[in-house]
Amino acid sequence: EEEEEEDEDDNMSTVLRLRTKMPWKTCWRYLTSGGFFLLFLMIFSKLLKHSVIVAIDYWLATWTSMDNANEARNADEDKSKEKTYHVAVFSILSGAGIVLCLITSLTVEWMGLTAAKNLHHNLLNKIILGPIRFFDMTPLGLILNRFSADTNIIDQHIPPTLESLTRSTLLCLSAIGMISYATPWFLVALVPLGIAFYFIQKYFRVASK
Repeated sequence: EEEEEEDEDDNMSTVLRLRTKMPWKTCWRYLTSGGFFLLFLMIFSKLLKHSVIVAIDYWLATWTSMDNANEARNADEDKSKEKTYHVAVFSILSGAGIVLCLITSLTVEWMGLTAAKNLHHNLLNKIILGPIRFFDMTPLGLILNRFSADTNIIDQHIPPTLESLTRSTLLCLSAIGMISYATPWFLVALVPLGIAFYFIQKYFRVASK
């Protein structure tokens, strides 16, 4: 009985240790469970979407600066033609951004659904084909928890979290790129800021667990 209790304690400590650490291998396993095609489609569509968002901001800035520079010397007819041209390009970029937002959202949900289905089937096959020793050493509640709470997290929480993570990361990178292009000295301050934010997020991530 003491040996069984020690085995259960070891299993629980192993589970708790795995819950507090998220190796990159596990993240890659989840992403590839949805299929390499969907993974490539998600990355490509998100990069394209944020490129269009940056292009919209750049086009608005160019449009505004050109209007201010040519306001005094352009004729009314030239102003009308130029305005029509800028509005047309802005409309095309905005329409492309809306379509790409829809595509990226559908791609993330599709990939999350496929990954959840494949992971569930793989888990079920491993449980069914598992040896008797596995059921003797592993608590039944731990197995049921994998098919209830953990499966619910994979189905409901990970896809929107992945969408939010990729969107925030790309927005942050695009903002850093634009600021660095306009003000190169920003890169000097970026290094200590990056180090400070790394330790801050590390502290609060451990505290949240």
